[in-house]
Amino acid sequence: MSCTLFIFIKRVINLKLKTKKRYILLILLFLIFFIITYKSMADEENRENRVVPLGEADSLKMTIKFGAGKLDLISGQEDVFKGNFQYDKSILKPNIQYEILGETGILTLSQSIKKDLDLPFPYKNRWNLKLPPGIPLQLYINTATYSGDIDLTNLQIENFYLNSGASQTNIVFNQPNLIDLKNINIKTGASTIKMLGLANANFNEMNFSGGAGSYTFDFSGNLIKKSKVNINAGVAKIILKIPSAIGTKIIIERFPAVKLDIRGFVKINDQTYISPEYGKSAAELDIEIKGGLLDVEVISLTN
Repeated sequence: MSCTLFIFIKRVINLKLKTKKRYILLILLFLIFFIITYKSMADEENRENRVVPLGEADSLKMTIKFGAGKLDLISGQEDVFKGNFQYDKSILKPNIQYEILGETGILTLSQSIKKDLDLPFPYKNRWNLKLPPGIPLQLYINTATYSGDIDLTNLQIENFYLNSGASQTNIVFNQPNLIDLKNINIKTGASTIKMLGLANANFNEMNFSGGAGSYTFDFSGNLIKKSKVNINAGVAKIILKIPSAIGTKIIIERFPAVKLDIRGFVKINDQTYISPEYGKSAAELDIEIKGGLLDVEVISLTN
């Protein structure tokens, strides 16, 4: 279109003055029309605030299907879900469904994940979610390429699942989880993930699978039972931060490319390391790490 317009303007220059003025006026009108049309076609930013009362549900199963963008999650009010949604493409409009089956509330937040990736950048897609702290919660998060701050402090997390593409994520437990967390399952692509206050999560087992990236597991907090951690990663930097007061055993499958920096632990054999407090308490960590081309750093935290 720009090439055609250039040829048209060149011809106008060679016209007589009276005719030239007419054509210049036509060009100006055309440009004005084009600008107005373009602006009307562009999507305006949308902001939605949604509130979902949970009714008589005794527990909540929540599924989040999120495309590319920014996802923030924190604790909110006792028996209400609240969400603020900001987006500037109509395809990103969230779909929210809630029903009660038996005594369990089923809350699903979704938007197209596959189609979002085909949208031209830049575009805005941000969810700010407030989850109810007064009810046991099973939380399932499925995302594309995104960044997220997932603060699970003051929530009653019963199961936590995260499946993401390339991402940058912070997962936080600043206070002890109020119920037993049966499973933490995380599967991610090439990402940077930091998990803080994991001893507060009160979990039975964690299974982590990651591609190339950087992964920090900070076990600060109050560990009250024996917890199992399985880590499987590709070309990755793995940092374990473990309070010296927590009895811990670490098993690392040794590959030629594994780089180790382990402080504050006793080496039992080529694969096994234990902390001085291991075997002295029922509240302990058993950590097993598998993968290739790993750089593993273990830091013993002191008060």
